[in-house]
Amino acid sequence: MGSFISAFSRKEESAELVPLKQRVDVVVCSGSLSNSVEGLTHHIKQYINDVVRTVRFETLPYNISDMNRFDLTGIDVLLLCHSIHNRRFSITDVTDSLYDGFLQRARKTLGKSKVGVIAYDFPEADLSPEILPSKMASFRYNQPTTFECASLALIGGKLDEGDVQLTEDQLEELQQFFINSSSPPIEEKLTVTMRSSFHLITCNVFN
Repeated sequence: MGSFISAFSRKEESAELVPLKQRVDVVVCSGSLSNSVEGLTHHIKQYINDVVRTVRFETLPYNISDMNRFDLTGIDVLLLCHSIHNRRFSITDVTDSLYDGFLQRARKTLGKSKVGVIAYDFPEADLSPEILPSKMASFRYNQPTTFECASLALIGGKLDEGDVQLTEDQLEELQQFFINSSSPPIEEKLTVTMRSSFHLITCNVFN
């Protein structure tokens, strides 16, 4: 599809978008194998390195109970990537949804501005300009918790090595997400800090 952008053909931009000290450290996490998002991680490293300092992949546990114990400590920015080949398009709110508790905990721990979601491996036909808007509208309507917990939510095609099947507009959204996550709203920062402090105090009292 002509609207997709090759992760290896775009010209790298040299201008710094955020100060060096404010660049973010990104964790891409997925229940699928790391090579299924290898193109995305390469794209971030090569073309958004004026915003992102580091990017690493972490595998999410298969079981929801284990996923809800996934340690978010030390994570700066979280990008959850869910393949629809892995238990369908079931992120939140729907039958057999996988990430209701995980995303709510991520929002509380990190702040909404630092949580993003990409559902990928959609067929190319679903990503046309005629169909994608209705897919996104359905996503927002049927899985609202995703949008309540994450400041970025995208639907894409393949994200493995080679072409990254995200549109130019989606790649700009992704970059803007990282820019915004480098400087979250002060109210969000205060809320996250207070929750973290309360958690530490509680743990010290009961340990």
